[in-house]
Amino acid sequence: MDCPACRQPMIVAERDGIELDCCTVCRGLWFDAGELDLLAERNGLPRAERNLKGFAAADASERSRDCPRCDRAMEKIWFDPARTLLVDRCAHGLWFDRGEVGRALDSIHPDTPGTPGTIVTFLGETFRR
Repeated sequence: MDCPACRQPMIVAERDGIELDCCTVCRGLWFDAGELDLLAERNGLPRAERNLKGFAAADASERSRDCPRCDRAMEKIWFDPARTLLVDRCAHGLWFDRGEVGRALDSIHPDTPGTPGTIVTFLGETFRR
C-alpha cells in the first residue's frame, strides 16, 4: 500500500493483533477502520473513532489526500473538539501525518505523569514528533 502523503510504499507494524501501516519516508500512519479504537480500548483509553463519525468535514486549505485503500479523496475532519488537529478520513480508515498521532493520543487522554502506557510504547516516540 502506498502512502497517501508522499506516495512511497508503507510498511506494516504489528503488535497484539493490530496492524498499522507506517510510511518510513514522511512518518505518517494509516489506521484501518476500527484499529484506532481497538488500540485505545486495549490500553484503557476512550474510543475515539465512533465519535468522529458525527464530525463535519473541516473547511481546510490543506490539499486532500487519496485513501490508500480506495484511491478516492479523503475528507478533512477535526479530530478534537477544540479543532486543533486536522486528520484525513475515509470509510476505510484514518490518516495521520507525522506527529499527529501523539497529538491525537493527548486529545483522547492527556498524559498523566508516572503512567506510561503500552500504546505509546507501541507507536514509539517517533510518532509524537
